[in-house]
Parts: sequence; structure tokens; C-alpha cells
Amino acid sequence: MIAPALLIVTGHPTTGKTTLASHLAAELSLPLLSKDMLKETLFDTLGSRDREWSHQVGVAAIALLYRLAGVLLGAGRPLIIESNFRPDLDTPRMLDLRARHPFRPVQLRCVASGEVMAERYLRRIAAGQRHPGHCESPDAAEVVRVRGHIEPLALGGAVLTIDTTDLADINMAAITGWAGAHLAGDPPPLAE
Repeated sequence: MIAPALLIVTGHPTTGKTTLASHLAAELSLPLLSKDMLKETLFDTLGSRDREWSHQVGVAAIALLYRLAGVLLGAGRPLIIESNFRPDLDTPRMLDLRARHPFRPVQLRCVASGEVMAERYLRRIAAGQRHPGHCESPDAAEVVRVRGHIEPLALGGAVLTIDTTDLADINMAAITGWAGAHLAGDPPPLAE
């Protein structure tokens, strides 16, 4: 029996990973586990405080994400997980998850220019689009601007890097087709 696919959507905040993951989940009829969805549920249950509390809730949310992913993979279900996965922390976590619940990794890495990420970050703060528990501040825009790109996790498997700097240039149908083919175990190259 072929191991289920785990579609891993990663990237820095404001690179469009949540939008992409939500689109793929709807188009491919897959469950989606998002760190921020879990984190915001914990904020709603436990309350919001300060940056340190937000960090602690984030640690709990990522632990829940891995636990829930293990439950679904253990049942043989493919799924999508979405977060700003860090290679130094999340590669060992993913390898441990795969040792307990074998899966085929398929990574979609969202990247964008620093200027665009900083602009999007400031826009979403101004618009009040984020849960207040995240404690985002305009002062952090410069940090967002100079981050660079998140590297893929060292898991093997397919990796697709999607530049979201210009949202009008993204071919969502091609990305969905690519992910769906990997999900089915019949991966073609991405048609641009």
C-alpha cells in the first residue's frame, strides 16, 4: 500500500501560504491543518496576552498540528499542513512523524520579495485582518523585509517554489494539478 501524501505548505508570513493551502484543500478535497488556525482557537479558548504568551501558544499550536497530522496519516489519509516551518526545528519533527506514520512529502514553498512582504504585513495590521493574539506590530515590518526565504525541509520528495510577489502571475490551476498528481502518486513536471 502506498503511503499517503503530506502536502507541506510553507513560507514566511504574508507570502500567501494560507491562501494557497486553503485553495488546495478545497480543490483537492483534503483536510487542512494550519498552525495559525490552531493558535487562534487556543487564543479564543485561553485568552490573549503579550508577545511571550503568543510565542507559547504558538509552540502549543505546532505540537497540536503534528499530533493531529499523525492521527490522519495513521488512518492512511493524505492531508495538507501549513505553517512557516523552520528547517532547523521542523525537519527533525517531520522525520519523527514520518518514522511513526509513513508519508510521501510534497512541499510547496511560498516566497516573495521583502518589500512586498513588508507592505502586505503593514496592510493586514492596518486592516485588522489578524487575530489580536498574534500581537503583530508595525515595528516588525523591517524584520519581515529582510528575512530572506524559508528553505525547504530536508525530507526528500517533490518541492515546488512559488513566487507570490505578483499575485496576478500565479497559475493556481497548474499548481493544483501538480499537487494533485503528486497526491495520486503520478507526478508530472509543472506546466508553466
